[in-house]
Amino acid sequence: MEADLTEKMEDVTGKKRQPDVKRGARFICSAGVYVFLFFLVGVYSFYAPEGYIQIATNKYLFFRKLCLATAAAMTPFVVLYYILPSRGKRWEDTAEKVSATDLFMFLYLCLNVITFYFTEYREEALWGTDGWYMGFAMQLFFIGIYFFISRFYDGRFDVLPLLLAASFLVFLWGILNRFSIYPIDMQYEHEQFISSMGNINWFCGFWSVFFVTGVVLYVITKKRWVRILSGIYSILALGLAAVEGSDSAFLSMGAVFFFLFLLAFRKTVYMKRLLELGIFYCAACQVMRVIVKLDRESLTMDTSTMWMMLGNLTLAVLIVLCILRFLLEKTDIKYKKYTVYNKEELRKKASKEKPEKIKQPEKELIRKWIWFKYAVVGMTVAGAVVFLALLIINTRSPGILGPLSRHSIFLFDGHWGSARGATWRDGLAIYQSFSWRERLFGVGQDCFAVYGYSLPELSARLTEEWPNSRLTNAHNECLTHLVNVGIFGMLAFIGIFASSFKRLLEKAKEEPLCYVFAASLLSYFIHNQFSFAQVLNVPYIYMMLGLGESLMRRMDAVSGSEGMSGSE
Repeated sequence: MEADLTEKMEDVTGKKRQPDVKRGARFICSAGVYVFLFFLVGVYSFYAPEGYIQIATNKYLFFRKLCLATAAAMTPFVVLYYILPSRGKRWEDTAEKVSATDLFMFLYLCLNVITFYFTEYREEALWGTDGWYMGFAMQLFFIGIYFFISRFYDGRFDVLPLLLAASFLVFLWGILNRFSIYPIDMQYEHEQFISSMGNINWFCGFWSVFFVTGVVLYVITKKRWVRILSGIYSILALGLAAVEGSDSAFLSMGAVFFFLFLLAFRKTVYMKRLLELGIFYCAACQVMRVIVKLDRESLTMDTSTMWMMLGNLTLAVLIVLCILRFLLEKTDIKYKKYTVYNKEELRKKASKEKPEKIKQPEKELIRKWIWFKYAVVGMTVAGAVVFLALLIINTRSPGILGPLSRHSIFLFDGHWGSARGATWRDGLAIYQSFSWRERLFGVGQDCFAVYGYSLPELSARLTEEWPNSRLTNAHNECLTHLVNVGIFGMLAFIGIFASSFKRLLEKAKEEPLCYVFAASLLSYFIHNQFSFAQVLNVPYIYMMLGLGESLMRRMDAVSGSEGMSGSE
């Protein structure tokens, strides 16, 4: 898909009219993108020279060196490319337009600069807290990744196969670990560590970015071989979610499936593929259920959600989905055969009646059930409202809900959501202690802990609640940004994702590949409202932002150039 778009863009944009030096600079920058992506995806994903010992620090140092080396090598050519004039036609400037996402990214950059200027903890804010490394310099790297990829990834070589291959191996490694199979000896092996990523939650952050690539490709692709490969990938990625060990994976997966459910009403074949994905997931759960029954000790994690997924629930859903898939296929065959007019029939009818009086039949069977889509959306919204109401009522008056009050999900306290209630509450407490300037611009990137523990009252509270650890973030990325870069920084961060997601959905009407990047942004964003930013997921989501932006820019270049050609 990407290669076809690139060839078309070259045909109509007159790239060869640019001066040779400018073209040469762009060629080098584009080559640099491919080299960078190879090391970021193909090497960084697996880099663990000391096993699980200091894995976060080792990966951070690798990423830091990679970014510094790339910046040193590419900056002269990037500057050269932009200072040289272009001899192309007016419509060539389409590819250089500034998008809404660009503006939010630039605003986020400016706010990070302001925050770093005002922070009292510059040493901590520069590279970030030990073990997390989400400081100011790292934010510059992330933003640089976005602009570098969005401007110079040309799509000549599709990188999606690289993303799928690397993440498939990481996922395969992870699922083998979960069943006590360790294909590679990793120092300090422990059930809380998995694959080449280390901590379970860190692994889940990586998974949230990449599992959607195969899943969405399976739904949208028209190529049989791509569907087969992405189907294999999806079975592994979805099955891994059931035994991975982090409940935030289910939130991410649920958001993506809901997104695909809404998308599936565009085409009947999309709904068929979605049902098949559900079958894949439930079947994978049942296969793992059998494995666990044969050897219960093989599964190294033990959570209530995991056992629910490996139980009768997914078995019942599997049966229902198989029936729905069979009925949809049977009904669609009959619909196409007896209901949908072909072009010849329409032509004959048009010769007898006025064309404008002929009612065009629905070309997609699934559109007949569009009401079900809106019903599900309505029920979802209503369910969310009811849940929030019950949560608020029971939190204010514990026990008022009777039997429901016994379930911790209806009581927002420190134990709610695997202690997310406590981390969110502490994050808000830190923010409430701020001056007005700090509320607007924060206390510095990754300075959540150094500020919180510097105030006696907050320090005593945090030490009491987290006696064996140090709370370094709110386990909610937006709330963490609220503390680190203030309300303006948080809103700019949200704007980056919201603007890119919205534009990708609009562009997906022309190029379905945009759905892959939109779903990845959605998955990551939902996941990180219950988790955190770290060096194994943030670089990749900025990469996906850049790849999605690059795709949209190349689409704009093609449509803009074709429009100018037509006007001439």
